[in-house]
Amino acid sequence: MSEIDEELLSSIFEVRAEFLSKKELTQWTATTLRDKAILSRLKGPGAKLLIGPRGSGKSTLLRQSYFEMHEEGKDLAVYVNYSRSLALEPLFHRAANALQIFRQWVLTKIVLGVRDAVQEDKRQLPNSLAKWVQPGQSFVHDLESGKDPSLPDNFLTPSQLLGLLEGWVESLGRRRCVLLLDDAAHAFSPDQQREFFEIFRELRSRVVSAKAAVYPGITSYSPNFHVGHEAEVVEAWYRPEEEDYLGTMREMVERRLPDSYKTRLRGRTDLVDYLALASFGLPRGFLVMLSQLLGVEEDGDQAPTRAKAERAVSDHVASVRNIFKALSSKLPRYKNFVTTGEELETAIARAVQNYNAERPLNKKAVTVAFPEPFPPELSRMLSMLEYAGLLRKSDAVSRGVKGVFHRYTVHYGLLIEANALNLGRSFSLSDVTTSLVERDSHAFVRTQVHRLLGSGYEERCTLDLVPCQNCGAPRLSEEAQFCMKCGRPLQSASIYADLLRTPIDQLPLTSKKLAGLKKFTSIRTVNDVLLDEENIEIRAVPGVGPIWAARIRRYAEEFVSV
Repeated sequence: MSEIDEELLSSIFEVRAEFLSKKELTQWTATTLRDKAILSRLKGPGAKLLIGPRGSGKSTLLRQSYFEMHEEGKDLAVYVNYSRSLALEPLFHRAANALQIFRQWVLTKIVLGVRDAVQEDKRQLPNSLAKWVQPGQSFVHDLESGKDPSLPDNFLTPSQLLGLLEGWVESLGRRRCVLLLDDAAHAFSPDQQREFFEIFRELRSRVVSAKAAVYPGITSYSPNFHVGHEAEVVEAWYRPEEEDYLGTMREMVERRLPDSYKTRLRGRTDLVDYLALASFGLPRGFLVMLSQLLGVEEDGDQAPTRAKAERAVSDHVASVRNIFKALSSKLPRYKNFVTTGEELETAIARAVQNYNAERPLNKKAVTVAFPEPFPPELSRMLSMLEYAGLLRKSDAVSRGVKGVFHRYTVHYGLLIEANALNLGRSFSLSDVTTSLVERDSHAFVRTQVHRLLGSGYEERCTLDLVPCQNCGAPRLSEEAQFCMKCGRPLQSASIYADLLRTPIDQLPLTSKKLAGLKKFTSIRTVNDVLLDEENIEIRAVPGVGPIWAARIRRYAEEFVSV
């Protein structure tokens, strides 16, 4: 494989839209009627919250909106990515003015986003913008590098930025300004999260509107921010039950793959559909599984097979599970909820399997339902499973005297891997496809959390709070500032520092890649991966070319990002 081929393949199987060029994103993205409706809402007036789990296409939609608006030339589109916000988290443990610094970082990133937008149009920066760029760039770089910069001399406020944005819109001859804020949930730092949504609600006027990409389940908004009132919710996640879903995923293959790879897939639509359904509406997972099916960097020109597809699905499910497990590190106080949540996930799959045992191929169920009242412990676990993409919340249904049931659809890949569709010992890929495409949309497994986890599960769902570092006494509550026993100030460990020290076993790597890193490199922690800036050590592993090297680095970056 030539170097040019390697670079092309590295882009083709790049799973994060923010790293694709305008040309690549335009050529390779399959846009459905549903996507076009979402893009119209993102490009239009009014605040929006674009919701979906990791890999659901939020960045793709924001970047598409950005490029389309620049092409149209009517409005000023500004794309900002806040994925590095967790790098600021240590500040909240050592700086009294951490909240003010964070606020300046959020606002300054928008200023730099305006700079990028103007340069994208090959226009000269307005003088009132140019003076903010250099100090703003240094401030952001220092913060994201772990340094403790002082607050800039030119201190921005949301209302001041709003005025500047309106002025820049006028001087650039645009009608409106649309802020496209990616990775904006700040979900793993409550202080950052509350502050961000206070800023978000202030950045609006007749001229300026903001759109933010957030996660389902674990995003908490500020007390003054009311979803639905302050911002309209827009769902990014594809629904695999929609009529055009398989057509969309097939079009992605047609648009994205070189002819040589499409030739190898000719006549194997069954494999493509199998992976598309197993991805559960997550394009990122679909692309990763496709690269495994085609043996990119693994085995040259060998034909795609069912065995490879099944292995790819198994690896994908493990990857999604790892996103859920990583919450133990990113939200350490909820460690016990994650452990019990893993039990819940297994029990749900088993309940669906039992339900499907005697049901015909086109009558299988993929949904579980829990009755009201809804215990808070269960609600928290389901929200976290939803964040990872293992479950997807559906509308609640009323069954009259039987009560109201909250429904959750289970990740199709998980159902396939756990044989929860109960297709018997010998089944074809078309059986899997039929059972998922032609299933009974009204069928669901009614169950109780006590039936799945046993009585007393609530006792296992307790907050795991750091004890007093001085005397070891347990912390009485999450909000406690001082030890009730010795009176010393209570300290909290830095989540970001702990994440950097996490073993690479926690990354969503295949067992083969993990073993290779341990055997052929000195890389043992997430920080080791990040320090290998040119991927020199990673590339020393046999079978790891540019695609996997970039992917391993992305996994590490994602692990320490929001």
